[in-house]
Amino acid sequence: MTGALIVPSAIASDLEAGSRREWLETNGLGSFAMGTISGAATRRYHAILCAATRPPSSRMVLVNSLAETVVVDGSAFELSTNFYPGVVHPEGYRAIIGFRLDPWPIWTMRIGGTVIERSIFMPHGRQMTVVTWRLVESAGSGRARLFVKPMISGRDYHGLHHENDRLERHSEAGEGLVVLRPYPEVPATYLHHNGMFLAKPDWYRHFEYPAERERGLEFDEDLFTPGEVQLDLVTDTDAVVIFSLEPPGEALRVSELRHAERERRSALSAGANSDVEHTLRLAAEKFVVRRGEHRTIVAGYPWFTDWGRDTFIALPGLSLATGWMQLGRELLLAWAPHVQGGLIPNRFPDGPGALEYNSVDAPLWYVVAADRWVKACKGPLGDEDAATVARLLPAVRAIIDGYLDGTQLGIGVDDDGLVHAAAAGCALTWMDAKVGDWVVTPRQGKPVEIQALWVAALEAGARLFTTDDVEYARELQERAAWARSSFAATFWDEQHGWLYDVVDGPRRDSTLRPNQLYALGLTAPLIDAERAERVLAVCERELVTPVGLRTRARDEGYRGRSAGDVRARDGAYHQGTIWPFLLGIYADACHRVRGRVPAGLLDGLRAHLAGPGVGQLAEIFDGEPPHEARGCPAQAWSVAEALRIIATYGL
Repeated sequence: MTGALIVPSAIASDLEAGSRREWLETNGLGSFAMGTISGAATRRYHAILCAATRPPSSRMVLVNSLAETVVVDGSAFELSTNFYPGVVHPEGYRAIIGFRLDPWPIWTMRIGGTVIERSIFMPHGRQMTVVTWRLVESAGSGRARLFVKPMISGRDYHGLHHENDRLERHSEAGEGLVVLRPYPEVPATYLHHNGMFLAKPDWYRHFEYPAERERGLEFDEDLFTPGEVQLDLVTDTDAVVIFSLEPPGEALRVSELRHAERERRSALSAGANSDVEHTLRLAAEKFVVRRGEHRTIVAGYPWFTDWGRDTFIALPGLSLATGWMQLGRELLLAWAPHVQGGLIPNRFPDGPGALEYNSVDAPLWYVVAADRWVKACKGPLGDEDAATVARLLPAVRAIIDGYLDGTQLGIGVDDDGLVHAAAAGCALTWMDAKVGDWVVTPRQGKPVEIQALWVAALEAGARLFTTDDVEYARELQERAAWARSSFAATFWDEQHGWLYDVVDGPRRDSTLRPNQLYALGLTAPLIDAERAERVLAVCERELVTPVGLRTRARDEGYRGRSAGDVRARDGAYHQGTIWPFLLGIYADACHRVRGRVPAGLLDGLRAHLAGPGVGQLAEIFDGEPPHEARGCPAQAWSVAEALRIIATYGL
């Protein structure tokens, strides 16, 4: 395996293509750095340091970007790229001759006969971003000097910044250190460098972010610079700037930080059998963040926090498929104390505020994930594993009993043994788009995948309680059998030859969606073999694409492009938009129904790894060709399910 993911130079040096390819660095605390290959910021979230000020949340953009100018033999060349109203300035992207993830973002730039290499990485567990430049080749006298201006804002990462009189223009500076604190309520950012700082406070106005404009959002921002760092470029020493939240202490040795981080990332991909799996393992670890004494999962970058549903759908791929068993343990333990009334939080807020309990499927996914983790432990449980199971069982029982007894949001079990869920103005399943009071995909009643999850949770609970409470385990087995029988009699749509998506009393929603695949692949199929094959065949014909499954067939309600303003995008989110994580349940359904999985199932996503989210897999794609990537460029369950497919089916 080469390890490095290389973007062709023709793409790296092209403004349009390079500005649509994004890189991502994270630190395991919720902080991140993110930008485009071209160097131009296209989102409000692009930053050199977006810091989780109360890990893993309360993120603030502290350092937005860097303005870089290199002087070679007295001639100045600007290496930065920015979008301004009606103009691109400067045009530093023209100097880029190469970009690679090796294992972090590294650019190669040529100015005449001079070649410079720039790298950006975040050391794990440290609140800092390290940026280095090195002279690779020199021409003329060989003398080169770099001038770096940090562009800062100190704002919430969802917001935008504009020129004002409140900003503190003065920055404390000493040898090798500048303290940046534009506002009293903003944490100090310590700029470490091995050059010379010259104070030149100034505003730069009207940066434009094309991706925000495309999303129908405000896209204009003003940024402030406190001055510039002047650095000598030589062949045997890195020019360095480090942006850190950590107060100055021992000297920051870049070579040690780099070596430790490279070794850590190399260990993460140990056991990978291909370059694709290597890349996906590195991608997967970026979603893992610490919350208190345990770890949790950020659902997607750049704007999601940790979500219950996403965490436990992703757990088998991120933990079990990679062999990171301790991660699975921590994920399950981190969420167990938050079970209330049989529910787990669907989302931790990004800042202060109450946990959000608004999901019918997240608790059931927790039970399923707990069972899968215990199975993956294999053999007799050791003391630590047994102690973990003992701590998980009360949470599992509380969830199952909460559904049996009935809980908030209209969630409960009817006499037919199936789960209903209905709360006015709420979207309780994974198809949860909502704009104002408009619930885009109302699925009140009995959604098909919730029944599959309920059966799977009952069967999982029966296995988990087999030795601890035999009578309870037997009761759960009986309830699972009753739910299976009721499902087969309730959900078959003979007119169309597939399963209803939702049953709500006399109302039957026959919209063709991928949700029904959970009834085939999550456990032993809930319908007979002939009907299961019919369902699988029609889903393949109407929903399966090279990059995932459409959320709706091409009927009158289909929306094939997820673009435009918030209403347009959310209106298409689950109405035809493709979700790559659904390839996981499609693979499971194929395996259970036919005993085999399509050989080229992941080919489309493999190609995407060098696409818009370099080294990552996107949240969604347009339903119609060319299936343009949309939403978050890096999504946890997209990566996790690809890893699980590779590990389970050897693809």
